[in-house]
Amino acid sequence: MFSPWRRRIIVEQPSTLEILEEIKFPLIAAPFFGRRVIVKVQELTHAQILSIGAFSLIETFTDKVMRQEMGRRGSFSEVLEYAEKNHAICKETLVEPTYDEIFEAVGATPGLDEKKEELDRLSKMLEEAPVGRERRALEEQIDRLRVWIDLILPEDFVSWVVSYGLGINRSDIKKVTEEMLIQAAVLAEYGNDNPHDHIDGNFTAFNKADIDQRAWVLWSEQQKAHRRRVHEQMKAKGSKFAGWGDE
Repeated sequence: MFSPWRRRIIVEQPSTLEILEEIKFPLIAAPFFGRRVIVKVQELTHAQILSIGAFSLIETFTDKVMRQEMGRRGSFSEVLEYAEKNHAICKETLVEPTYDEIFEAVGATPGLDEKKEELDRLSKMLEEAPVGRERRALEEQIDRLRVWIDLILPEDFVSWVVSYGLGINRSDIKKVTEEMLIQAAVLAEYGNDNPHDHIDGNFTAFNKADIDQRAWVLWSEQQKAHRRRVHEQMKAKGSKFAGWGDE
């Protein structure tokens, strides 16, 4: 016979489905306004990430220059696009509580209802506004309001959830550089395979697709730049072949 103690242990053992759910949707402590809250999350699949829209986790030198330029002129539409992308990732990543439940709990922020009413009013005005300065002014007002509403969740929480959902913390994608991508593209062209085959590291399926796409684009741009330089050099020397092979 089993002892009462052993019988209790056997009864309380989690089922296989419960174990699988804990693996797929773990409970993890996330920062929220500097404090820790327990949330159930999931790491997104390649298909789930693609459904959110096109973006890359690799920052090249050109990306850094563009980001610095955006920081100087910083349009609200660009800020809004960035915010909406992050919040879309949060919606897919958060399992319990859901994104909407958290948003509703934090939605007691003073002035939020008034901002939403104003957004509805301006949106209706935009539908009838003719193309021109007045319409652009309305669009900017709407973008400002949408940024204010969408950024109501704390940045530390949103950043943490986005990093988890995209698997950034467990991958080496942020270590990939522009030089690595170009070299990988060259090797892939000669090896008749993919650039990600030539970069060692821990990468998700989305990371590998990201590496391939960015590497081929950079390699193509470098080849075009090389052809332009050769063309200019031949043209400067008066070669009759200058211009051959131009696209």
